[in-house]
Amino acid sequence: MEEFMRKKLVLIAVLLGVALLTLAGCSLKSSRQFIEGKASELSKVYPTENLENLFEKFPDGFQIRITDISEDSEDSPSISYQLVLNGISETKEIKGEITKESSFENSDGKIEEEILYQGHVYYKDGSLHLSEGNSSKNKEKGDLKHSRLLMQDFLISRSSLKSLEVVRKGYSFETGSASITYKLKNEQVNTYLGLEDDTQLNMIINIPEPTISGKNYSYSVIFRKDKLYHSEGIVGTLKGN
Repeated sequence: MEEFMRKKLVLIAVLLGVALLTLAGCSLKSSRQFIEGKASELSKVYPTENLENLFEKFPDGFQIRITDISEDSEDSPSISYQLVLNGISETKEIKGEITKESSFENSDGKIEEEILYQGHVYYKDGSLHLSEGNSSKNKEKGDLKHSRLLMQDFLISRSSLKSLEVVRKGYSFETGSASITYKLKNEQVNTYLGLEDDTQLNMIINIPEPTISGKNYSYSVIFRKDKLYHSEGIVGTLKGN
């Protein structure tokens, strides 16, 4: 009987220890220090003035996704630009597709969407360019919301993030992903987005599970102010991984 009780107490102690370690690990991953440490690895690409230099960090290629959404007024449609750029390792080319859409709420309260333009885009000499030749289905002439990426000029580092006020942060135990939102007042970013120099906005950094666990390099950086939205996301496998 005494031997049985001893084994039972040992088992309880082990289970309690495992539970405490699990709770400690969960608490650590939810902390600003941990999430911000992962977010600061964006310094590997922010800034990269010449996007072709990304091939040095991602020899197998990479993908960049950019989304811009804006709405001039309550009665005007929302306009979105979605751009997907692929860094092709074999040719060292950076090219992809752009889609411009309009969306609005009709009298029935339903959202109606319309594609205004679809075309091809490429990167050359530090800027983005539309490829020649338009589809006859396009309702508008092609245009670019931005000819450069914030990624080319905007610095993200551990020290720069540490100086910012955190709005919210979180780690999902279900998905293994993390996110952190900062208050940001940056003249360079505001100029890029067409805002007043002293405008304060939110900068949200999303970090998927493969990045948290070190399997891959994948981030999205979102800038939001009222009805203005700009996001840049990058995914690839770092050299040496």
